[in-house]
Amino acid sequence: MIKLNLGLSIAAGLLGGVFSHYIWTQPVQAQNQAAVPKEVRAQSFVVVNDKGEVQGVLTFGEPKNGRTSVKLYDANGREIFSAGGSPMRPLSGALR
Repeated sequence: MIKLNLGLSIAAGLLGGVFSHYIWTQPVQAQNQAAVPKEVRAQSFVVVNDKGEVQGVLTFGEPKNGRTSVKLYDANGREIFSAGGSPMRPLSGALR
């Protein structure tokens, strides 16, 4: 009697698995992938961290002087690197 119950349990499990796999499921279709843009246009790019804080800026043709610049900032928002932009800059605290 125990062997019969065990055999029926295994058969019912297999039959239920096959039945649910082929009868109750709907075919899953992969989503169509969006086309990759061939071109991205922007006047500047701003890089932010996971908190939304600005970490870097790449600007093309600043309105004042028409020069491209790159600026990087630390976690406190202080500028730690700058390239391009205005060729004349004041010495920031070098002479006191």
